[in-house]
Amino acid sequence: MSGKGKGSGFERDICRQLSLWWSDGKDDDIFWRTASSGGRATQRNKKGKKTFGQAGDVQATNPIGQPLIDVCAIELKRGYSKTSVFDIVDKPTKAKEQMYETFFKQAIQSHKSAGSFSWMLITRRDRREAVVFIPLNLYKELKLAKDTVILFFPPYTKMTYKIKGLPLLQIVVTPLKNFLRSVCPENIKDIVP
Repeated sequence: MSGKGKGSGFERDICRQLSLWWSDGKDDDIFWRTASSGGRATQRNKKGKKTFGQAGDVQATNPIGQPLIDVCAIELKRGYSKTSVFDIVDKPTKAKEQMYETFFKQAIQSHKSAGSFSWMLITRRDRREAVVFIPLNLYKELKLAKDTVILFFPPYTKMTYKIKGLPLLQIVVTPLKNFLRSVCPENIKDIVP
């Protein structure tokens, strides 16, 4: 399967997982891929035009899912097995921009284009589990949400990066399955802007 086919299959799978999580297992069609995986919104944004619900890779196709999109512009990345978020940690001073730096910049740009509260990046390398990256400020808001008992189940880690062109980036990362087990849709709804 080509890299592009893997990516679009991953996007469909994540949208179904998010839909089932959001609906407590009742509906697998609340979220779906945005037009051209956010490309339409990106092109319109370059012309100073807004495109409702099309920033990032995931949109709410059912209005009940809109609170998640209002809180997080979601970027999805699949493959890239020869790279890791730790490439930013041991990057030589004059090295070119690392793949995960590009991913974080794209997630932040999608968040700005969407006017969402924050952003989320979900990645999955080949033969690995999907993981979720969220900024520390979103993590703190989720922790304060009503009825939160634990956020997140281990393993999770907090990281701080300085990426050229961005303010100091503080991130929390955990496997997707832990995120979906730790956070409930009500937690998200508590922080809708």
